[in-house]
Amino acid sequence: MIVTDRFAFIHMHKTGGQSISQSLLNCVESATEIGYHYPHALLPQKHAQLPLVALIRNPWDWYVSWYAFNRKSGMSNALFRIVSNGGVSDFKTTIRNLITLGGPDEQSQFYRWALISILPNTLDANEGVGLTKNDIRALAKSPDGYLTWLFNRMVGSANRESVHIGRFENLQEDFLTIMRDLGVSDTEALQRELEKTNENSSNHSHYSHYFDEDLKNLVVEMEKTIISRFGYEFEAEGQGQDVIELPGSYAENPRFEKLLGKAKNFLLLEAGVNIEIVLQNMQQLQEKAWCQSGRERKYQVHERTQSLLLIHDSDFRHTEPTYQPLYDHFEVSLKPIIDCISACYEDDGYVIRALLARLPSGAQIDVHADNLFSLLNCHRIHIPIETNPAVIFCVGGEKKNLKAGEMWEINNATVHWVRNDGDRDRVHLIIDWVPNSHSEAR
Repeated sequence: MIVTDRFAFIHMHKTGGQSISQSLLNCVESATEIGYHYPHALLPQKHAQLPLVALIRNPWDWYVSWYAFNRKSGMSNALFRIVSNGGVSDFKTTIRNLITLGGPDEQSQFYRWALISILPNTLDANEGVGLTKNDIRALAKSPDGYLTWLFNRMVGSANRESVHIGRFENLQEDFLTIMRDLGVSDTEALQRELEKTNENSSNHSHYSHYFDEDLKNLVVEMEKTIISRFGYEFEAEGQGQDVIELPGSYAENPRFEKLLGKAKNFLLLEAGVNIEIVLQNMQQLQEKAWCQSGRERKYQVHERTQSLLLIHDSDFRHTEPTYQPLYDHFEVSLKPIIDCISACYEDDGYVIRALLARLPSGAQIDVHADNLFSLLNCHRIHIPIETNPAVIFCVGGEKKNLKAGEMWEINNATVHWVRNDGDRDRVHLIIDWVPNSHSEAR
C-alpha cells in the first residue's frame, strides 16, 4: 500500500503493482509505503478519506500468472504450498483448489484449517502471501471465487465512488488517466518512469492454452462479478490447440516431484524392511544420547521429541553431508535400508540427512510444513522402528498409522502432524534422499 497526499494505491497481487509502487515512490514526493499487499482496511485512519487506486486483471490470465510465479519461486508462498498439495498437484488441480478455497466441501475446509494453522495473526513482516488467520476465516463466508474475494478484501466496496480501478491489460494508460483525473501534479514524471519500466516477463504462453472447458467454466461461475463489472471474457489464442501443462519449476531447476508423482501425501516404498538390528543398536545406547541433539530446543514444533542425529548439518545443506559420530554405531544396520531406498529411486541419489526421532507417549508434533530448500527438494522417508496402533500420522489431511518396518515417503512440503496417543514411545528412522539431478540445484 502506497499513501500519497492525493490517493492511496492498493497493491493487488499479480496486477503489475510492483512497477506502479516503485514509480510512485520514485516520482511522488508525498508517497509513503505503509505495508506490502496491505488491504484497504489497514489504511491509517488519518488517510481514511483518500480515494483508492488499484488494478485488476483478466481472471483466467491472473490464475495462470499466480501459478507460474509461485511455481517458479518455489514453496515460499504458504497459500501455494497448501492448495498445490506441497507442489504435487498440477495447474488444473491447484487452481481449482484455489478458486473454491472458500467452499463448503471437506477438502476446502481442510485447506482453510491448514492455512489458519500456519499463517500469522497479523501482516507485520508480510513477505508476499498477504493473508492472516482471520482472512481465511472470513473467506469461508464468501460465495465467490478466490480472486473476487481477494479483490473485495483489498479494495472494499466495488461500488464506492472514490475507488478507481485500472485494468492490467491497459496498465499505463489506465493508471495515468486515473492520475490526471485525481489532479496528481506528478503525472508526467510518472509517465516517464513507467515508460522505462519493463514488467517481469513470463515463460508461459497465452493463458487460454492451459484451461480445459471445466476449469474455464469454473472461472466463469465463480468470478462472475469481476468478469461482468470489467467486461472480461475468455479470449482463445489458436483455436483447436490441446490443453498444455504450464512450464516452470522451483527456482528455475528441473521440477522435483515428491512421491515420484505417484501419490499426494503418502507413498509406500517397501512393506517389510528389516529393522531388528537398528532396534538393537538403539537399545544399546544410554538414555542421555537422546538429549544431545538440541533439535527439540531449536525447533518449537519438535519440542516434545528427542533425536539421534546420524547424518546431519545444521545449515541443512543439499550436498556433502556430515556423518555424525553416532553414525558409526548404526552404519552396518543402516546399509541394507539405504540400499533398499536407493533401489526404490533407481540407484539415483544419496542420503543427505538421517536421524532417529522419538515421540513420547501422549505427545504430539503440531501441524507444520517444512520450508527450507533442501527439505523441499528431497524425498523424505519414514521407517517406524518402534510404534503402536494409537500413533496417527496426518499428511495433507490424510491420516495413517504406519506399521513398524514399513518404508514410506511422505509429502513434507504440505502440512503434517503426528500424535502419539498410545502407552509406548514412537521412534522413526527418518532419511532424506536427494536425486543426483538436484545435487547442484541450489
